[in-house]
Amino acid sequence: MVFNETQRRSFTKQGFMIVQEFLDKTELEIVRRACDREVKNIVAEMRSKGISEQGINVLDRKYFINNARIQNPKLADIIFSEKTEALCRATIGETAYLHNEQFVVKMMNKVTSFAWHQDSGYSVYNGGAAPHEPYLTCWIALDDMSEDNGTISILPFPRYTPARKLLKHTWSDEVNAMVGYNGEDPGDLIEVPAGTLVAFSSRLLHKSGANTTLRPRRGYFIAFTPTLFLHQDETKGIYSQGNPLIEDGKTRWSRSH
Repeated sequence: MVFNETQRRSFTKQGFMIVQEFLDKTELEIVRRACDREVKNIVAEMRSKGISEQGINVLDRKYFINNARIQNPKLADIIFSEKTEALCRATIGETAYLHNEQFVVKMMNKVTSFAWHQDSGYSVYNGGAAPHEPYLTCWIALDDMSEDNGTISILPFPRYTPARKLLKHTWSDEVNAMVGYNGEDPGDLIEVPAGTLVAFSSRLLHKSGANTTLRPRRGYFIAFTPTLFLHQDETKGIYSQGNPLIEDGKTRWSRSH
């Protein structure tokens, strides 16, 4: 997969770029099936325990599922691939490690919106990461994304230049989330078909709305970092997962990962 100059320029200047058909039809079905299995498993687990909340998962509302590739090896073939390598080279450079991968699924519920935030802001102010260079977030639409089902909105860097640096995030009980921006700019709504990738800087402000449709809204996040940064408590070691994709321009992944 080749990324053109317009896309590269958009990432550098605006903080994001959009890639249509990043997943082909076969890959899209693989990822969807893996997502559905993981949701089914976590729902069964929560119901068997008689609980409605588990971490940040809320039964019948929203699910955040990390490291699904461990139980679904075909996901690793997408995470570690020629196209993700090309994407990282076009955005964050010649070194890239896996930072995180996560399914985010919103069921029909008015309280599934998410406030303005930077991914790096969440990492530092909620996750305990040390301050770090921006990493790459890859948001992949597994369903056609619209305002109705709670797609994301982004705030391009030129419209709020302070976001090129790490912003302070604070917890809001009102929205039950960390918040990094309270300004009046509504941002740009990202309405895209399934299989589309939105690649953005971990410092780009973004938010998402509630899913008001009758179907789940499924997204897949893969993040790559150019540096392996630590927890604020350095005794906890590396914050990122750290699997190498590229190091100093050399391909480090293989089908065995």
